[in-house]
Order: sequence, then C-alpha cells, then structure tokens
Amino acid sequence: MYKLKPVFSVPLELKNTCTVYKLKNLQEKAINVQIKSKNVNDDMELSNEGIEVLLNKEHEVLNKLMQLEYRLSKLNFQFSDEKDNLPIPKIPKVSSMPYHIVQKKHHKKTESKINNDIKNLIKTDIVVFADPENPPYSLLALPILWPNVSWDISYHIHSSVKNDLKILKTIEIFTNVSSKYNNNTTIKVFVIWQYNKPSPKIVKSSTDILFGEVQLLRLFNHNLTTETQRTVDQTNSDKILDLINDINCSTNDRTSELYNLITDSNTILDLKNIALWSLLYKKHNIPPNIEKWIEQMKNIIIS
Repeated sequence: MYKLKPVFSVPLELKNTCTVYKLKNLQEKAINVQIKSKNVNDDMELSNEGIEVLLNKEHEVLNKLMQLEYRLSKLNFQFSDEKDNLPIPKIPKVSSMPYHIVQKKHHKKTESKINNDIKNLIKTDIVVFADPENPPYSLLALPILWPNVSWDISYHIHSSVKNDLKILKTIEIFTNVSSKYNNNTTIKVFVIWQYNKPSPKIVKSSTDILFGEVQLLRLFNHNLTTETQRTVDQTNSDKILDLINDINCSTNDRTSELYNLITDSNTILDLKNIALWSLLYKKHNIPPNIEKWIEQMKNIIIS
C-alpha cells in the first residue's frame, strides 16, 4: 500500500572476516567462459578466411628470397666459413622404395672448367622424378660432360612402379654413380622412377621446380660451365634446345624435323647432341644414317 523507509541501511555485499577463503561467483564464471569461447570461434573463423591470403603472401616472400639469393650468387663476395652457413641437405624419403645399388666409377677424361655457381647445386640435393616409360638418358652423360665434378647420383624405384620386366630391363642401364675428387663440391642427385607426366620433374626446393629434359641439361650447364664456354654460340644453341623441347612436348610426331640437325661426323658431346640423342634413342623407324649416328653416340655415352 505504501513504501516503508528502512530502519537502517544494509550494504549490498557483506564481508565476513572469519572465512577461510572466498568462493567465486559460479554464474559470473559461466558467463565469462561463454564470452571467451565466442571470441575463440570468431578468431578461428577469421584465421580460416585469411589463410589463403597468408599463403599467397608467403609464396611472394619466398619468390623474392629466391630472386635475392640468385642475384647475390652472381656477386663474387668471399664469405668466411661459407660451408658452415650452408643448410644441411635433406634426403627425400619415399615409402616402400626398393632400389638396386650398383657403384660405377667415372675416371677423369678431359679438363673442364667449372664456375662459382656450382654452390647453387650443392646447397640442396636435387630430386628428379623420372617416368620409366620415358627415361631421361641425358642423366648418363652428366659425369662425362663435367668430369671434374664429384657426382653422387643414385636411382630408386618407387613402389607405384609395377614389376614390369620390360620396364625394369629399360632402366637397368641407369646405375648409381659415385665419383670423388679432391674437393668438397659433391653434387647429389636422387632419381626416383615414378610414373608421372610431364617427365622428368626436377625439384630443387618447394618453390624451384623444372620440367623437361632440356631444362635438366640447362640447369647443370648454367651452374657448372664457365662463362666463356656458355657465351660461345649461345643464341644458336638456345634456339636448337627450344626446338627439341617443343618437338618433345608436341602431341604430333615431328621427329623428322630433328634429322636436319644431325650430321654423321658431329658426335661432340654438347647439350644439343645429348638432348637429340636422348630423344631419338627412344624412337622407332629411324632412317639408317640417323641410326648410325645414334649408335655412335650410344657407344660414347654408354661404355
């Protein structure tokens, strides 16, 4: 009916000085937990939405780092303890990979000069995924082209490759190479026989991947051959290598276009002849004069 005035005022919170410890408000704790979980969900949603942007940023940064590394490699700075600063190479792990180990020694045949860019090949191991149905025979010529380099080339068979006797017969010509010289510049190449197209696939890092046998030869030529040797007839050589690569990647049979690039007396081991030989060695119905040239190159490379 009417409101009475309080006789004395009572505080909203009573403090008892005799308690051992004070209990927290359970309702307030539950409210805080709900608020925190909601914030966590919001953060997760934001991170999921922005993950693609972050990956793109990371890819841009990695590309810039690779460009800077390439530019720095062109400068002839002498760094102290360069070997200690190099990252430890990681051997690629492939599950269920039985492989045959046959050691093959390549003796020094000719004097060849090597440029300082070889450090680009020894910082990390090179992995080559090669299709056994389209083997890159130019791998056999690497120790012959650069005999003064210490090579460590090993071949492995992936579990996805079936036990096809014809396939195994084809790739048995590829044997492990271990050539050591008085230097610390060993180039390690891991070749994995695996059905994949395009072949071969050359992996130097997660951001440095090449495709094709011509690109494989260019990679080693760029980092191993001296500047003077690279500039001689470079334009003509690049045109021929581009033509070989185009014909190899073409869906039409353009093998006859390669015949004009071959002369019976020209059996020099250069990039053009090795790329030509590797491509034609896998072809059938070759003219007799071309077959003779292929056999001559085979006797030089496969001894």
